[in-house]
Amino acid sequence: MTIEERAKAAEASVLSLTAERDDLRKTVEASVVNVSADLDALKVESAAQSQKILELEAALAEANAKNAELEASKATGSVEAANILAASGVDPVAAPVVSGAIGSIVEQYASMPAGPERRAFFKMHKALLFSAK
Repeated sequence: MTIEERAKAAEASVLSLTAERDDLRKTVEASVVNVSADLDALKVESAAQSQKILELEAALAEANAKNAELEASKATGSVEAANILAASGVDPVAAPVVSGAIGSIVEQYASMPAGPERRAFFKMHKALLFSAK
């Protein structure tokens, strides 16, 4: 190979590498622009979501305050009955709870084998079973 041929081969290699470099540069620049645009879009979306979260937190606080207000004004049936009795001049009396009956029901329930009879017994005496300690 002559010097001229080598120079032409080297020049072709340099031109090829230059073209490849230029293509890579364009690709990197396009990627940077795309990433930058995506980042800006994500920043806008994040700000919108943060605003929505603040709105939801405010609505939740308002709902919790309303719930607390309703809970404070809520009266149970027994309180209402006591108020009615007090208004009529009668002192309300608490119903006595027989602890021996509760204990025997709990023991009965515990001694029953699993099955439909035990479920029926539980349904019938659910209030007493839950009030037992």
